[in-house]
Amino acid sequence: MTRPLLVSDDTVLVDDILRFSAAANVEVHLATDVESARGLWSTAPLVLVGADLAARVAGLRVERRRDVVLVGRDIAEADWQRAVTIGAEHVACLPDSERWLITRLADSGESAPRSGTVLAVMSGGGGAGASTLAVALGAAAAAESKVLLVDLDPLAGGIDVIAGVEGVSGARWRDLIDTQGRLSPATLEASLPAWAGMSVLSWGREGPSRLGPEALASVLDAGERGFDYVILDIPRVLDEVTELALGRARHTIVVTSASVRGAAAAARLSSALRDRCAGLGIVIRNDRRGLRPAAIASVLDGSVLGELPYAVRMARRCEAGDGPLQADSYGRSVRELLRTLQGDGRARG
Repeated sequence: MTRPLLVSDDTVLVDDILRFSAAANVEVHLATDVESARGLWSTAPLVLVGADLAARVAGLRVERRRDVVLVGRDIAEADWQRAVTIGAEHVACLPDSERWLITRLADSGESAPRSGTVLAVMSGGGGAGASTLAVALGAAAAAESKVLLVDLDPLAGGIDVIAGVEGVSGARWRDLIDTQGRLSPATLEASLPAWAGMSVLSWGREGPSRLGPEALASVLDAGERGFDYVILDIPRVLDEVTELALGRARHTIVVTSASVRGAAAAARLSSALRDRCAGLGIVIRNDRRGLRPAAIASVLDGSVLGELPYAVRMARRCEAGDGPLQADSYGRSVRELLRTLQGDGRARG
């Protein structure tokens, strides 16, 4: 079996990682220079890049891939920027992330790799309908697959409100906020409320708590191991939690309204996300009274994946907590979008 790759010439850091790998019963391949790491970059089940060599790795312009972690003891702002450049899905700062790293190394040695697809949905501007699309995508995928829907915006109204499960018993982020290390997918699924065949992880009504990257990483690891799809509703804030979510997503969808302000906001956001995402696409909510989709596509830094109609009935259902329908024009458009994402089909635009 191919071993995890450690790229570092920091003897203290190397000793730490070798100790962690011994605890995880996993052998690692050590590359003390970036050129020797190039040949193993795409095949290693996990790549750990030391902060000491992150700048040189960034200079190689290696291909973007999953399962890359930047690790170090004194993480500076420049290291976070390099993490984005190399496509790292997580920045592990020692000694705080020691337990998480041991678990991550152990997971890399499993015979069955993580296989779930992570989809991220963001709003190009206020009221574009990103949360509604996240819920509708989850419901469409849940018709044939296991789906985990995750709300990452503590200051929004909540995806549980759209789905009408805010009063249903089950775990919320407040119950998982201190989670570190390995989380059982079966335990996670059993603890969460469900709607339309999917598991829903949302914020409670008590108010926001600070979500750290370790807790999100544990949930994402469990989600990718135990679910076919993990759909993330992401806020328009580029903090370390959002960076982690974007790094793990196979596709990031920016939803924009067909308005001048909406298109301008989506253009700025998509430009900022361009180097942070493995796959970036735009979805236009077309109410037939705004700009033409072709005009919006011409100013956006990203492929147009499709259009969503503005359906009054759908909006009323979501306001009432009944969730989006799957049988109307909106539902049909969402299913078409899901098929495009499943097939990595070419976007229109």
